[in-house]
Amino acid sequence: MAPVVQVSAVTVAFGGLRALRGIDLDIAQGERVAVIGPNGAGKTTLFNVIAGDITPTTGAVVIKGQDCTYRPSRQRPRLGLARTYQKARAFAGLTVRENIYLALAGHSGRHRALWQSRADRGMRAEAAEVAARTWLSGQIDVVAGELAHGQRRQLELAMAIATRPDVMLLDEPASGLSRGERERLIELLESFDDQLTLLLIEHDMDVAFRIAQRVVVMADGEQVMAGTPEQVRADPHVHRIYLGTEAAA
Repeated sequence: MAPVVQVSAVTVAFGGLRALRGIDLDIAQGERVAVIGPNGAGKTTLFNVIAGDITPTTGAVVIKGQDCTYRPSRQRPRLGLARTYQKARAFAGLTVRENIYLALAGHSGRHRALWQSRADRGMRAEAAEVAARTWLSGQIDVVAGELAHGQRRQLELAMAIATRPDVMLLDEPASGLSRGERERLIELLESFDDQLTLLLIEHDMDVAFRIAQRVVVMADGEQVMAGTPEQVRADPHVHRIYLGTEAAA
Protein backbone atom coordinates (compact mmCIF):
# COMPACT_ATOMS: atom_id res chain seq x y z
CA MET A 1 0.00 0.00 0.00
CA ALA A 2 1.33 3.44 -0.95
CA PRO A 3 2.03 5.84 1.91
CA VAL A 4 -0.75 8.33 2.65
CA VAL A 5 1.95 11.01 3.13
CA GLN A 6 5.30 10.84 1.38
CA VAL A 7 8.06 13.40 1.87
CA SER A 8 11.00 12.83 -0.48
CA ALA A 9 14.43 14.51 -0.22
CA VAL A 10 12.92 17.75 1.04
CA THR A 11 15.21 20.67 1.74
CA VAL A 12 14.21 24.17 2.84
CA ALA A 13 16.64 27.07 2.75
CA PHE A 14 16.01 30.54 4.13
CA GLY A 15 18.87 32.48 2.59
CA GLY A 16 22.00 30.84 3.90
CA LEU A 17 20.14 28.89 6.58
CA ARG A 18 19.15 25.32 5.71
CA ALA A 19 16.17 24.52 7.91
CA LEU A 20 15.62 21.06 6.38
CA ARG A 21 18.34 18.92 4.86
CA GLY A 22 17.05 16.15 2.63
CA ILE A 23 14.19 14.81 4.76
CA ASP A 24 12.56 11.52 3.71
CA LEU A 25 9.42 10.42 5.53
CA ASP A 26 6.70 7.92 4.58
CA ILE A 27 3.56 7.63 6.70
CA ALA A 28 1.05 4.81 6.28
CA GLN A 29 -2.70 5.17 6.61
CA GLY A 30 -3.74 4.94 10.25
CA GLU A 31 -0.20 5.29 11.54
CA ARG A 32 0.57 7.42 14.59
CA VAL A 33 3.91 9.21 14.20
CA ALA A 34 5.55 11.67 16.60
CA VAL A 35 8.30 14.06 15.50
CA ILE A 36 10.59 15.13 18.34
CA GLY A 37 13.80 17.11 18.63
CA PRO A 38 15.33 20.17 20.27
CA ASN A 39 14.27 23.70 19.40
CA GLY A 40 15.47 24.62 15.92
CA ALA A 41 15.52 21.02 14.74
CA GLY A 42 13.17 21.80 11.82
CA LYS A 43 10.03 20.10 13.13
CA THR A 44 7.61 22.98 12.48
CA THR A 45 9.25 23.68 9.12
CA LEU A 46 8.56 20.07 8.15
CA PHE A 47 4.91 20.50 9.19
CA ASN A 48 4.70 23.74 7.20
CA VAL A 49 5.98 21.94 4.10
CA ILE A 50 3.47 19.10 4.45
CA ALA A 51 0.62 21.56 5.14
CA GLY A 52 1.58 23.78 2.21
CA ASP A 53 2.51 26.85 4.26
CA ILE A 54 6.05 26.63 2.87
CA THR A 55 7.20 25.46 -0.56
CA PRO A 56 10.33 23.30 -0.28
CA THR A 57 13.51 24.47 -1.95
CA THR A 58 13.99 20.98 -3.37
CA GLY A 59 12.20 17.67 -2.99
CA ALA A 60 8.56 16.59 -3.19
CA VAL A 61 5.46 16.11 -1.05
CA VAL A 62 2.86 13.54 -2.09
CA ILE A 63 -0.45 13.17 -0.24
CA LYS A 64 -2.72 10.22 -1.06
CA GLY A 65 -0.84 9.66 -4.30
CA GLN A 66 -1.05 13.25 -5.52
CA ASP A 67 2.01 15.44 -5.88
CA CYS A 68 1.11 18.63 -4.04
CA THR A 69 4.61 20.07 -3.61
CA TYR A 70 3.60 23.39 -5.13
CA ARG A 71 -0.06 23.46 -4.13
CA PRO A 72 -0.98 26.18 -1.61
CA SER A 73 -2.16 25.32 1.89
CA ARG A 74 -5.79 26.18 1.09
CA GLN A 75 -5.91 23.18 -1.27
CA ARG A 76 -4.52 20.60 1.14
CA PRO A 77 -7.83 20.01 3.02
CA ARG A 78 -9.30 18.75 -0.27
CA LEU A 79 -6.75 15.95 -0.03
CA GLY A 80 -7.96 15.07 3.48
CA LEU A 81 -5.32 17.01 5.43
CA ALA A 82 -6.11 18.98 8.61
CA ARG A 83 -3.77 20.82 10.94
CA THR A 84 -3.75 22.35 14.40
CA TYR A 85 -1.28 25.00 15.52
CA GLN A 86 0.68 25.74 18.69
CA LYS A 87 -1.54 28.76 19.35
CA ALA A 88 -5.31 28.29 19.34
CA ARG A 89 -7.03 29.69 16.26
CA ALA A 90 -10.66 29.41 17.30
CA PHE A 91 -12.81 32.55 17.28
CA ALA A 92 -12.83 33.63 20.93
CA GLY A 93 -16.16 35.49 20.62
CA LEU A 94 -18.07 32.56 19.11
CA THR A 95 -19.43 29.50 20.88
CA VAL A 96 -18.05 26.00 20.53
CA ARG A 97 -20.99 25.11 18.29
CA GLU A 98 -20.44 28.15 16.06
CA ASN A 99 -16.72 27.50 15.70
CA ILE A 100 -17.30 23.89 14.66
CA TYR A 101 -20.13 24.98 12.34
CA LEU A 102 -17.79 27.43 10.59
CA ALA A 103 -15.19 24.68 10.14
CA LEU A 104 -17.87 22.48 8.56
CA ALA A 105 -19.13 25.32 6.37
CA GLY A 106 -15.64 26.22 5.24
CA HIS A 107 -14.90 22.62 4.31
CA SER A 108 -18.13 22.28 2.34
CA GLY A 109 -17.66 25.65 0.61
CA ARG A 110 -20.88 27.05 2.02
CA HIS A 111 -21.40 30.59 3.27
CA ARG A 112 -23.62 31.38 6.19
CA ALA A 113 -26.96 32.79 5.06
CA LEU A 114 -29.59 34.89 6.86
CA TRP A 115 -31.95 31.94 6.77
CA GLN A 116 -31.33 28.32 7.67
CA SER A 117 -31.46 25.88 4.82
CA ARG A 118 -31.77 22.14 5.29
CA ALA A 119 -28.01 21.85 4.74
CA ASP A 120 -27.36 24.49 7.42
CA ARG A 121 -29.53 22.61 9.90
CA GLY A 122 -27.69 19.42 9.02
CA MET A 123 -24.33 21.05 9.67
CA ARG A 124 -25.52 22.36 13.03
CA ALA A 125 -26.55 18.83 13.96
CA GLU A 126 -23.17 17.55 12.76
CA ALA A 127 -21.44 20.24 14.84
CA ALA A 128 -23.15 18.81 17.90
CA GLU A 129 -21.96 15.31 16.94
CA VAL A 130 -18.37 16.53 16.51
CA ALA A 131 -18.54 18.27 19.89
CA ALA A 132 -19.66 14.99 21.43
CA ARG A 133 -16.77 13.10 19.78
CA THR A 134 -14.30 15.56 21.30
CA TRP A 135 -16.03 15.60 24.72
CA LEU A 136 -17.35 19.15 24.42
CA SER A 137 -21.09 18.52 24.57
CA GLY A 138 -21.31 20.18 27.97
CA GLN A 139 -19.61 23.32 26.61
CA ILE A 140 -21.27 23.48 23.20
CA ASP A 141 -22.92 26.86 23.83
CA VAL A 142 -19.99 28.32 25.79
CA VAL A 143 -18.03 31.13 24.14
CA ALA A 144 -14.58 29.83 23.15
CA GLY A 145 -12.82 32.64 24.99
CA GLU A 146 -14.32 31.40 28.26
CA LEU A 147 -13.09 27.81 27.91
CA ALA A 148 -10.29 26.40 30.02
CA HIS A 149 -7.00 25.98 28.17
CA GLY A 150 -7.44 22.23 27.80
CA GLN A 151 -10.95 22.69 26.42
CA ARG A 152 -9.65 25.19 23.87
CA ARG A 153 -7.24 22.49 22.73
CA GLN A 154 -10.18 20.10 22.42
CA LEU A 155 -12.01 22.71 20.33
CA GLU A 156 -9.01 22.96 17.98
CA LEU A 157 -9.19 19.19 17.53
CA ALA A 158 -12.96 19.38 17.00
CA MET A 159 -12.55 22.00 14.27
CA ALA A 160 -9.96 19.82 12.56
CA ILE A 161 -12.10 16.69 12.87
CA ALA A 162 -15.04 18.62 11.37
CA THR A 163 -13.22 18.72 8.02
CA ARG A 164 -13.37 14.90 7.90
CA PRO A 165 -9.61 14.46 7.46
CA ASP A 166 -7.64 11.37 6.60
CA VAL A 167 -4.47 12.92 8.03
CA MET A 168 -4.16 15.26 11.03
CA LEU A 169 -1.03 17.28 11.80
CA LEU A 170 -0.97 18.22 15.48
CA ASP A 171 1.54 20.90 16.42
CA GLU A 172 2.32 20.49 20.14
CA PRO A 173 -1.23 19.58 21.19
CA ALA A 174 -0.17 19.17 24.84
CA SER A 175 1.49 22.59 25.10
CA GLY A 176 0.48 24.36 28.30
CA LEU A 177 -1.75 21.55 29.55
CA SER A 178 -1.84 20.41 33.15
CA ARG A 179 -1.10 16.79 34.01
CA GLY A 180 -4.81 15.97 34.15
CA GLU A 181 -5.46 17.75 30.86
CA ARG A 182 -2.60 15.83 29.21
CA GLU A 183 -4.13 12.54 30.35
CA ARG A 184 -7.47 13.62 28.90
CA LEU A 185 -5.77 14.60 25.63
CA ILE A 186 -4.07 11.20 25.37
CA GLU A 187 -7.37 9.44 26.02
CA LEU A 188 -9.09 11.60 23.40
CA LEU A 189 -6.44 10.96 20.72
CA GLU A 190 -6.53 7.24 21.46
CA SER A 191 -10.31 7.29 20.92
CA PHE A 192 -10.00 8.46 17.30
CA ASP A 193 -10.75 6.05 14.46
CA ASP A 194 -7.74 3.81 13.82
CA GLN A 195 -7.87 4.70 10.10
CA LEU A 196 -7.15 8.36 10.91
CA THR A 197 -3.47 9.11 10.42
CA LEU A 198 -1.87 11.27 13.13
CA LEU A 199 1.42 13.13 12.79
CA LEU A 200 2.33 15.18 15.84
CA ILE A 201 5.11 17.44 17.05
CA GLU A 202 5.38 17.13 20.80
CA HIS A 203 7.89 18.24 23.43
CA ASP A 204 6.09 16.25 26.13
CA MET A 205 7.81 12.87 25.86
CA ASP A 206 5.11 11.09 27.84
CA VAL A 207 2.45 12.19 25.36
CA ALA A 208 4.62 11.50 22.31
CA PHE A 209 5.69 8.03 23.41
CA ARG A 210 2.22 6.95 24.53
CA ILE A 211 0.46 8.08 21.36
CA ALA A 212 3.03 7.23 18.69
CA GLN A 213 3.70 3.88 17.10
CA ARG A 214 6.81 5.40 15.49
CA VAL A 215 8.98 8.28 16.65
CA VAL A 216 11.09 10.38 14.29
CA VAL A 217 13.96 12.27 15.91
CA MET A 218 15.23 15.46 14.22
CA ALA A 219 18.21 17.70 14.88
CA ASP A 220 19.69 20.53 12.80
CA GLY A 221 17.21 19.97 9.97
CA GLU A 222 18.00 16.29 9.59
CA GLN A 223 16.37 13.02 10.63
CA VAL A 224 18.66 11.49 13.22
CA MET A 225 16.76 8.25 13.68
CA ALA A 226 13.31 6.70 13.61
CA GLY A 227 11.93 3.77 15.55
CA THR A 228 9.46 2.61 18.12
CA PRO A 229 9.16 4.61 21.35
CA GLU A 230 11.14 1.86 23.10
CA GLN A 231 13.96 2.04 20.54
CA VAL A 232 14.14 5.83 20.77
CA ARG A 233 14.18 5.76 24.58
CA ALA A 234 17.11 3.33 24.51
CA ASP A 235 19.18 5.07 21.83
CA PRO A 236 22.26 6.77 23.39
CA HIS A 237 22.60 9.22 20.47
CA VAL A 238 19.08 10.51 21.13
CA HIS A 239 19.97 10.99 24.78
CA ARG A 240 23.02 13.00 23.79
CA ILE A 241 21.34 15.35 21.32
CA TYR A 242 17.86 15.66 22.82
CA LEU A 243 17.19 14.00 26.12
CA GLY A 244 20.59 14.60 27.67
CA THR A 245 23.16 17.30 28.23
CA GLU A 246 23.38 18.59 24.66
CA ALA A 247 19.64 19.34 24.60
CA ALA A 248 19.87 21.19 27.88
CA ALA A 249 22.87 23.30 26.88
